[in-house]
Amino acid sequence: MKTINKYLYNIYIAISISIIIRLWLLNGYGDTTLEHEWRILFYNLKNYGILSYYNSSGGQLIPTVFMPPLYAYLIYVLDIVTPNVINLVKSVLIFQILLSCFTVFFFYKINLFFFSKKISLISTYVLIFFPIHIVSCLQISSITIQIFLNIIFLYLILKIIKKEFNYKIYVILGFVSALTMLARGEFILIFMLSLFFLLLCKKINYKQTAVTLLIAIITLSPYLIRNYVVFEKITITKSFGYNLWKGNNIESGIEGSDSYLAFNSYKFDKKLKKLKKNTLYDFNRDDLFLNTSINFIKDNPRLFLERYIKKFLAFTLFNPHSNYPKYNNPLNILPLILLSLVFLLSLMFNSRNKSLYYKYLIFNIFITVAIFSIFFILPRYKLIILPSQILISNFIFIKLYLKYFKSKGV
Repeated sequence: MKTINKYLYNIYIAISISIIIRLWLLNGYGDTTLEHEWRILFYNLKNYGILSYYNSSGGQLIPTVFMPPLYAYLIYVLDIVTPNVINLVKSVLIFQILLSCFTVFFFYKINLFFFSKKISLISTYVLIFFPIHIVSCLQISSITIQIFLNIIFLYLILKIIKKEFNYKIYVILGFVSALTMLARGEFILIFMLSLFFLLLCKKINYKQTAVTLLIAIITLSPYLIRNYVVFEKITITKSFGYNLWKGNNIESGIEGSDSYLAFNSYKFDKKLKKLKKNTLYDFNRDDLFLNTSINFIKDNPRLFLERYIKKFLAFTLFNPHSNYPKYNNPLNILPLILLSLVFLLSLMFNSRNKSLYYKYLIFNIFITVAIFSIFFILPRYKLIILPSQILISNFIFIKLYLKYFKSKGV
């Protein structure tokens, strides 16, 4: 009983510290307005009851599938339940801070698959204090909910690898995976490849796979039905072409570009202006982006490969040439450099680790980085693989402890 109480006490203290730090920074560093696509999507959803990003030539709102919808709907729901006296942006940020506490808790639980409670707690504090993890809660961005869902997904996958034959796990996995797809379209590939990994390793059978897929489809069905009714197409998002173009045009760097020069290459801007702003505008627009980016890649295959490698390394490690505001602030870049070095060393010294838990962590990081590097890499994307990198980095400290300290009785 004493051990259980100590375990609960330690993790509750960690969560409390996480909340206090973020609330303390909220007024000074938190966003104060809804900006960019989230402002437009929320405004149209609230005032006109339609998820829309563009207007037609006649000024009417056009239904959109350009952005994954989960975060826009979250803001909309928070606006409904938040009293008028409380600022909406602040309520969204407070919700994100509270959500990050659940992320912290399940990250601790994931650590326990690999390490002792003491090591797991230290690892959890690394995540709590990591600067980009703190800042992410204070920004109007879907990244906080993505990290939460990714952590739950990883926790459930590890539970399945542990061979826990409880069908609730497969139901929850399907539900969480569907929500993650609604937050980030690329996740559908990570989801499918993860199921394939489990099938290949004989940790899941076809019946369990079918249950997971069925629950995911049922969860997605309201949005899929909406899209079929409106567009006569079954899709979650329609932004593959744009994302590919932003990361692969004449101006693109690691972080992508949608500059004036990029829009005017291949006479793209003129073609874009000719598109009719009707119900299928998102689809036609994205197809144009897709065709333009494919032509660019065909004309510049070597450049595409060079950029891909740079994006892969920048995502896995850090971006020394970033132009993103405050990216090169020592409080941000130094922890990233340190984590990158420790992560690489840990991979080298732990290459013989045959644990399936460990193999899946590596697999998850690799497919995530490999998929995202096709497009472009923004600094906040690092948070998607950060928890797994922290987990892997722990192994080198354990090796050093066992080799140099435990043998001396320390």
